[in-house]
Amino acid sequence: MIIREENESDIVNITTVHNQAFNGPDEGEIVKNLRKNSNLTISLVAEADGKIIGHIAYSPIYDKNKEIIGIGLAPVAVLPSNQKQGIGSKLIEKGNEIALSKGFKKIFVLGDPEYYCRFGFKIAKNYNYFSSFDPEGNHFMVLGDQLKKESEKASVYYCKEFNV
Repeated sequence: MIIREENESDIVNITTVHNQAFNGPDEGEIVKNLRKNSNLTISLVAEADGKIIGHIAYSPIYDKNKEIIGIGLAPVAVLPSNQKQGIGSKLIEKGNEIALSKGFKKIFVLGDPEYYCRFGFKIAKNYNYFSSFDPEGNHFMVLGDQLKKESEKASVYYCKEFNV
């Protein structure tokens, strides 16, 4: 298996991966719209034997002033027949490495804390970051090498493509 940046010939297969992994079109549409609106900052595929079996997307995260303060990991998907083989983990590790190497100081994700803590993510509310997708802050997480608690509650926002 190799992990590489997406290319134009992968787009249909990326949509298929998301549609199958999530049993519906929402995540595939989000990725398509992020790409169309030039908000798909990082887009990696996992390829095995010439077939796209996984995908991960990253897009800007904004503060209340519409300034980019980080990057959001979402969505990540693996074909159901290829799940539970570490492919999603490899996509996350490589994607996070690329995001940090591009100078993003914070990576945000909304997901299962038990899963994402393996990659160094921490509960974002402990640093005073909150998302409307998780008002209680139990699943919204952040990763960064110099995290410090914000002095006041900081609401962060995903790109408009996530408002489906």
